[in-house]
Amino acid sequence: MPVKRQEDAQQSHPRNRAAAPQGSAVRLWGAPTLERDEWTASVATDGPKVEPRWLLTTGTFATPEPTEWAETAHQEHELLWSTTGNVTVEAAGHLWLVPPTLGIWLPAGMPHRVRASAGAVTYATFLSPELVTVAWSTVVGIPMSRLLRELLLHNQNEEMGTDERLRLQQVGVDLIRPVRAASLDIPLPKTPELLTIAERIIADPADDRTTEEWARMIGLSGRTLMRWFQRDTGVSLTQWRILVRVRSALIDIAAGKPVVAVSRRLGYANPSTFIDLFRQVTGHTPAAYFRSVNGVPEPSL
Repeated sequence: MPVKRQEDAQQSHPRNRAAAPQGSAVRLWGAPTLERDEWTASVATDGPKVEPRWLLTTGTFATPEPTEWAETAHQEHELLWSTTGNVTVEAAGHLWLVPPTLGIWLPAGMPHRVRASAGAVTYATFLSPELVTVAWSTVVGIPMSRLLRELLLHNQNEEMGTDERLRLQQVGVDLIRPVRAASLDIPLPKTPELLTIAERIIADPADDRTTEEWARMIGLSGRTLMRWFQRDTGVSLTQWRILVRVRSALIDIAAGKPVVAVSRRLGYANPSTFIDLFRQVTGHTPAAYFRSVNGVPEPSL
């Protein structure tokens, strides 16, 4: 697929394209290309994404069907965020859910795998490790305030001069800070049998099978399952299931669904029980949690 090259910063710059599975639409640029074309072919990922002198660039990934990208790593730091749909990131032995309120920071060189539900719109903002210095070196959650989202999209979509764009990008970098509330990582078990159980619970957080029932499914005793799960993840199976449910709820609540409806979907007949568990995991009620992320509306009951 041909790529236009224009040297004027006020015009289109060459787009360094990132990999996308067949059937997805991808747009990626530093100084933006104003054309609204959609790319559906898979493209190489091993080259740099951010052109010299720019601090960052953002790619848009639209997935009309459920999509899973193969494990990859990038030369640049990556801020992965979404506006719609269910997106998960597997990195550093943890599974991160990506609600519209938060992005996931992946340090340069960090291997990761991304899954997106049908209809999801995911954004990958790549940042130059030579020009952007951060005070952390691990995978962390980043609050996606309304200002940060709009600024990154403005850089993606609007035509402007070099100095103006660099100032805009620097403001964006300054707004990227780790979340102060509880993070969204879920430790994944390493034992294949336990990972099978974990994947089933993630796919259906409301599944109410007991520890004994899960254990019988893989030919273990309940006591052995509990011991192995604690060894692999650092938490009990019961605690881990609560963690999955709370993080699943974050996506629905951030999308505007009432807390009562979300709690019922997760199998809690009494919303106050769910709110108590949410507080145990995050340290906040749902309302207080979303107040901690600037620019995100508080949930309704």
